[in-house]
Amino acid sequence: GSGDEGSGEGSGEESEERQAAMVAQLREALLARGYEMRDAPARPAQLPSFDIAGFAQRLASCPPRSVVVLCGAGISVSAGIPDFRSPGTGLYDNLQKYDLPSPQAIFELSYFRERPDAFYLLAREMWPDNFQPTPAHHFVALLHAKGLLRRCFTQNIDSLEARAGLPADLTIAAHGNFDGCHCIETGEPVPLGEVRRAVAVGREGPGGWAELAERYGGLCKPDIVFFGEQLPARFFEAAEADLPAAEALIVMGTSLKVQPFASLLGRCGLATPRLLLNRELVGEADPMVRLLGLRDPRAMLHGDEANHRDAFFKGDCDAGVLELARLLGWDEELRASIHDHAQAQQQPPPGPPPPSPPAAAAELSSRTDRDHSPNTGASPKASPVAARSKRKGLLGGIRNRSKTG
Repeated sequence: GSGDEGSGEGSGEESEERQAAMVAQLREALLARGYEMRDAPARPAQLPSFDIAGFAQRLASCPPRSVVVLCGAGISVSAGIPDFRSPGTGLYDNLQKYDLPSPQAIFELSYFRERPDAFYLLAREMWPDNFQPTPAHHFVALLHAKGLLRRCFTQNIDSLEARAGLPADLTIAAHGNFDGCHCIETGEPVPLGEVRRAVAVGREGPGGWAELAERYGGLCKPDIVFFGEQLPARFFEAAEADLPAAEALIVMGTSLKVQPFASLLGRCGLATPRLLLNRELVGEADPMVRLLGLRDPRAMLHGDEANHRDAFFKGDCDAGVLELARLLGWDEELRASIHDHAQAQQQPPPGPPPPSPPAAAAELSSRTDRDHSPNTGASPKASPVAARSKRKGLLGGIRNRSKTG
């Protein structure tokens, strides 16, 4: 009997030793990939304060064309376009009316071939000429007008960056958009206007999508990246060139759950200041990393004792960019851009109307978060803020309001 007990104790010890060895191997593998021990020396602080006011001070000193922006669905919500994952209002919840086998099916080629009407109905609702850019889109265009923007990477397929005046060469649509169309069988481009009309007409009738498919040798769809499709080569090329060169990174309205887009957060230098404008904190390291006694220096470190560069504004993207513009002294230009665009479209701007100065500064300081018509190939008009920006200089004079931010 005693021999059996000894054998049991031995096997238990061996099991613990194996587990310890596996943990050690995993830790070594992660260290080799750039993770750090949690007790590693702290890095020098890159922001005067780890909030939007501290980030604004750093942003004001950035050299030309050194700011990179990462955008998700959250920046388009106030335009009336649902994000993907918000319970009850997100796109995946709203897709239930199409009786899909799964919410993602509407963006799968196999399901599109089997039942194209579901995607075409969605495309009719989401076609970009139905929507107008939000304050967040106008802020990205303002960064360009100030000469600071290097690139805007977006997960969105709505092309609203272009409608706000951002040149196409500065926008990387990681998941494609409605700016072009092609036949899924031949890969050949199809005139955008024909697909737009087919989506509006429906399946049957002259110009409908059934006739379009017969004419071009297969179903035709906008250049939106479906699940399983390769992202545009331009995405990978720009990520390799732009992120390491960034002097500041702004992340807005994304869950950072979809790869490879989510990996962009960690592609900038380890000393590059980052600002997250979002309803919730995202981009944090897996809890297992902490259990292993490690830290991922590329993950969002806001709230971590080792944070040296990350600021977080909790709230809607529009509120975040309005506050950032106020801190930079750009609020008048941003509001003028929003107003000018709305007047040009002869409709009210999306979202709640901005308060008029001087009440605007008080209200915002109390909160702590192309013209391409799809049927034409016209270039987007210059942003209405561009001329004003040139007159006022590169930064328009930052206001140091870290105490009120």
